[in-house]
Amino acid sequence: MLPAFGIHRISHVGLRVSDLDRARWFYIDLLGFVKVERSGDEIYLKGVEEIQHHSLVLRKGSIPGLSYIGFRVSRPEDLDRAREYYRSLGMPTIKFKEKGVDEAIAVEDPYGFPLVFYYDMEQIGDLGLKYNLYRGAPPVRLSHVNISLPVRDLDQALKYYIDDLGFILTEYFLGEDGSKHAAWVTSYYKHDSHDLALGKTIGANPGPGLHHVAYVVYEFRDMVRIADILASSGLWDSIERGPGRHSATRAFYFYIRDLDGIRVELFTGDYVILDPDRWKSIVWRFDQARYRSDFWGRPIPDRWKEIKPVESIVMSGMKPLEGYSSMMPTIRW
Repeated sequence: MLPAFGIHRISHVGLRVSDLDRARWFYIDLLGFVKVERSGDEIYLKGVEEIQHHSLVLRKGSIPGLSYIGFRVSRPEDLDRAREYYRSLGMPTIKFKEKGVDEAIAVEDPYGFPLVFYYDMEQIGDLGLKYNLYRGAPPVRLSHVNISLPVRDLDQALKYYIDDLGFILTEYFLGEDGSKHAAWVTSYYKHDSHDLALGKTIGANPGPGLHHVAYVVYEFRDMVRIADILASSGLWDSIERGPGRHSATRAFYFYIRDLDGIRVELFTGDYVILDPDRWKSIVWRFDQARYRSDFWGRPIPDRWKEIKPVESIVMSGMKPLEGYSSMMPTIRW
């Protein structure tokens, strides 16, 4: 089955932050993001190897959380195909503009997530060999976004991501009841471990939630450097989990919180799928819960299951959020 339209890869993320100056200090001065420009109540950032205009947009807002996830489509005509696809589902779509992107559409998908699709973004070059300008880790490029869906049946949601949007299912966790509790999907072009990680929001009236945004760093010691920088800046509470190594994705990880409590993962060492058409999804059973999330690492803190709200692009404002993410694994120590 052909997807409804072509998605090239995950491209960028918009976050709502309460204080732009404090966010600038955290993301640029401490973590080492490259500042592209500030425009009104927005700051545009990127990693040191990203040529495109931006991969992270910090947008001032009263409630911190996810503003949108941006994807580059495969061809210019895929914008029209995406618009028609979401309209056929009864989902609202609007024209969207931001710095570096002249033509885009924004939609709210069937699970309440704000998505932006575009084909062409301004290319401004990377830092390349200008190592004297590197600071912090530094972040290299956007890796993935982890979201929590307001569903009880993740299989139904995966039909949307795999059949309609064309992602590859790389790995998934099974719960005690044998159903999927979490899954990782990647695009055919990027085809590393994942563009999106998908969990379920657990609660009486669950809403869509953001678990974390992840950026690639060069090596493990870059995570240790950020831990040292945060600790020496008095931000011990921003150090949440790790460093450690995941079994799923096989990558090293380090989870931190920004000054609004938004979770950022520093990530390195996952795999590349050389033949996406031949990939067989990796299945993690419930009885492997002890090590499927952590191949090694310290016990996972309770607050790691917390998620942040997501914005309604069409209606404006953050959606109500109740519950927590099923990405919190069951581990018996």
